[in-house]
Formats: sequence, C-alpha cells, structure tokens
Amino acid sequence: MATDNQSTGESQPRDEIAFGEALLKVENLTKHFTQSSGLLGGFEMNTDTFVPPITRNPQKVKAVDDVSFEIRKGETLGLVGESGCGKSTLARTILRLIEPTDGTIHFKNDDLAGMSSGTLRKKRKEIQIIFQDPQSSLNPRMKIGPIVEEPMKAHGMYDSDGREERAKELLGKVGLDPQHYNRYPHAFSGGQRQRVNLARALSVNPDLIVCDEPVSALDVSIQAQVLNTLQELQDEFGLTYLFITHDLSVVRYISDRVAVMYLGKLVEVADKEELFENPQHPYTRALLDSIPIPDPRNSGTRGVLEGDVPSPLDPPSGCRFRTRCPELIKPEGYTDGDEYIEYRLSQDQWDQLRACIRAISYKKLESYAADELRDRFFDGTLPEGHAGEFIAEALSLVEEDSFEEAEQLLDERFVTQSICAKEEPSYEIEPEIGTSAHLSACHLHADDVSTRTE
Repeated sequence: MATDNQSTGESQPRDEIAFGEALLKVENLTKHFTQSSGLLGGFEMNTDTFVPPITRNPQKVKAVDDVSFEIRKGETLGLVGESGCGKSTLARTILRLIEPTDGTIHFKNDDLAGMSSGTLRKKRKEIQIIFQDPQSSLNPRMKIGPIVEEPMKAHGMYDSDGREERAKELLGKVGLDPQHYNRYPHAFSGGQRQRVNLARALSVNPDLIVCDEPVSALDVSIQAQVLNTLQELQDEFGLTYLFITHDLSVVRYISDRVAVMYLGKLVEVADKEELFENPQHPYTRALLDSIPIPDPRNSGTRGVLEGDVPSPLDPPSGCRFRTRCPELIKPEGYTDGDEYIEYRLSQDQWDQLRACIRAISYKKLESYAADELRDRFFDGTLPEGHAGEFIAEALSLVEEDSFEEAEQLLDERFVTQSICAKEEPSYEIEPEIGTSAHLSACHLHADDVSTRTE
C-alpha cells in the first residue's frame, strides 16, 4: 500500500505484515482512572491534629484491567459487551488518546505504549478511528471536503490540489457525490455523515481502523448500507478493523473473530461462528439469549441477567462475572484456622442455596419467617453439617430483618469460598468450529480444557 512524502504523496517504505499475521498485539493492557469529586476530591483529612494535614487517598476506577488479544491483518475483530464495560476506553487506550496505566500495545512490531509523542504522531496515520456520533465528530463550521483533507494536511501529505483530488476520490469511494465537496455537515443525513467520517479515516491510507459503535446511531436500513461499504473498502484497501458494538447481529454480520468484554475484562475470544454456535462463557450465553426472536407468538422473557453490574471501583475477586453468574461453582469447603469445614452439598442443594442468596440480596421475599423461607427454598429440609448450620443462622437473621448481616454471612461462608471468587480464570478450549484459539475466562473448564493459561 502506498504512502506519501510531504508534497507529492509518493510512497515511503513501511514495515510489511503479511495477511493473517498479527498486526496489533495487546498484552496486559490496563487503564485505571483516579476518581475525584470537587476541589479536594480524593483527599482525606486527618483531624487528630490541630492543623489537619491532607493525605492523598485516590480511588481507582478499573476501566480496563489486564486485557490481552491480537488482531490479524485483513480481519475484523468484533468487540462486544454491555454499555459501560470498557470497550470505548480500551479503544482509546490502544490509540493512546488516553494514556495506558500498564501493558504493551504492539502495532507492526512497535510498542505504541512506550513511544514518544513525536514518533506516535507520525504513527497515527496508520491507525484511524471512526467515532459513534456522526454529528459531533464533524466540525459544523467546516465543509466536508476540508474535513476529509484535514488528516492529510496534518501529516504533510500531497499539495493542496492533490488533497482536493484525493478527498473527492474518497467521497466517491464511500458512496457520496464528489460534487458535495463544498457542502457543510448539516446538509447530510446521519448515514452520509458517517460516510464522511469513513472517507476522512481512509485519507491517510491507514492499516487499522478502530470503529467505535459506528452504526449504533443510524436507522437499521442505513446501518446495512454503511456495513456493506465498510466490507467493500476492506476488500479494496486491505484494511483491518477493530469493530466495537453492543449489537450482536452487527457483530455476526461483519466480524471474523469476536471478543466479549465484561467489567474491564475479556471473558471470551473465538472465531465468529465458533462463538455463536458454541459459546463457552455464561455471560456470552446470556448475551446470545437476549437477542430478540422475530416471532410474535413468543412472549417469553429470554436472557435476563439478575443483579446489577458491580462497580469498577471495587470489582469482584476472581471472576468478574461471578456476582451475576447463574453457574457459580459449588465450594467443597474451606479451612477456618486449623479446622477444615467440609460442605456436603448436592448440586440441587447448591442451586437452591444460590436462589436463596439472590432473593436475600435483592430482598425478593414474600415472607421473612425462617420456617417459610426454609420451605420455599429448601423444600423444608436444610443441608446436613456446617452448610445447614450457616444457612439456618442466615435465615434467622432475615427473620430479624438483618438482611445485610445475612447476606454477608452467606457471602463469606459460601460465595467467596468458590473457586470463582478465589482465582482469576483463563482457559484455552479446543474449538469445535474453525481452527483459531477459543479462550474462555470461566472455571467451568477447569477439568476438561486442553490448556490452562496463567
């Protein structure tokens, strides 16, 4: 692919990466924000002395935490997850629009994370971004021709006439009329504005384009047109995409591989068909179950996850998804001092206990009486041994309207004793469809995986 010199646009050598090889490789990428509020936000005052000294005590929002993946040249990697899971923060950290806290970002064998600002500025023409809102990402005071030319001008590409010719050519490539060169953004629809954004991204001959929810603000029919244009340009220019969205139907249409993100962590990465036909993480299955079925006769509720997403200020230990997971693994017991406390819980009893814990946590109880709770959740008979004793104590606390104490007791004695709470999961699974690695961050694979990754 040709690049430019400062006046003519003639090509200069670039590091060549073959199709199918890793163009972008992210390793242990982390981005933490310091939460503050007000003039003295993040400070803690010590009032034990006459003159109160101020000590720094910031809280960290763990937006992206120890994320690793790669994108191969010529492919589209779809990044999907609920709103607020860290997808856009990850994209901006990769481009170093915000500085990473830790980790490496290898693009064509160069580490962007450790690159100086001057070198990074030159490198940025090889990585471009399309933002979610096609309106706010265009300067309303500039005509679309100069908007498309702006990156070329910033990187010293071509002369004035060459930039105008290139801009008009790209407008045609993305499905707009080159004669609209002198129109302002307000004269275009949302889909047309997004095409202008695409033309601007293409203007500097990038290798990688980060598409941050590029069609979420568009009508469905316009979404299809923009997605088709993206695919056509990928074939023509040999582009590589990181495509961020929360729409699984869009992911299935445009992606080659898919990465699923939850609360700052990647929980599953696999080939598109492998992930849709053979999902291995409970969160992925919940997302897939939430896809609406176009059948008016089907009125059932599907894929509804109980509970709220935990705060990134204090994410759960072990598996981030464990507080909402319907398949939390049963603990076998734990050591309390010198004594080993063994649980003799059947899987049915563990399922009953988890239902009881959820009901107490969300206060979804019709009665607080311990006997009625035992009948409702445990068919009138509590488990034997220590497990039954702890449950009986918790039900008594509920009867006394001490919900927090009951929830804390059950959490300490059962939930945090699960391997899901004790260890961060990371497993590689043998794929059933395709040949690419299938990664799943779920301890359900502890006994049957081919390789456990640390």
